[in-house]
Amino acid sequence: MDMLLLPLMVYAACGLGLSLIVHIPSFFGIALGGNTLFTALHLGIFPLWIPVVLIGRKMAGGGQRRNDFWKAALSGCPVWMKYMTYFFFVYAILNFLWFIAHAPKGQHQGDDMIAHGFSGHWMAFYAAGLAILTTAHRYGLSNLQRTCPFGHDVSWTDKFCPTCGASVAAQNPV
Repeated sequence: MDMLLLPLMVYAACGLGLSLIVHIPSFFGIALGGNTLFTALHLGIFPLWIPVVLIGRKMAGGGQRRNDFWKAALSGCPVWMKYMTYFFFVYAILNFLWFIAHAPKGQHQGDDMIAHGFSGHWMAFYAAGLAILTTAHRYGLSNLQRTCPFGHDVSWTDKFCPTCGASVAAQNPV
């Protein structure tokens, strides 16, 4: 299964690159790729995020919701990739607000405006997918789920098992 991570990482990197290629010209009123590229980038997030969500659930401790999920999910990727992911999420929010403020009201938006609005979100999701997959690749899929000495699932940042309270030694799978 670890072999599937590299093609998924390439897939995420290509999605991120193509999103940038669509986004930057949209500032100048140019919509690249037409409906085909738009649809491919838009729907392309879903095949990527199915394994990303499954990997993320494994990292988070058996599907339990953790406040520190992103800390664990980005712990194995390079620092620049972590900051790139944070940047694209903040940028997606700001870009969405810009899109809302500048979209013509009550009329059909141009293809460039629609591409601009959606591509900010594409960049965030493809960047996050790439970062999470990079962490999984670095640690190995079999090392993503930590357990306490008694076999209960724990999150990467837990110091004590939430089930039995046993101390969990600090582990780094690499």
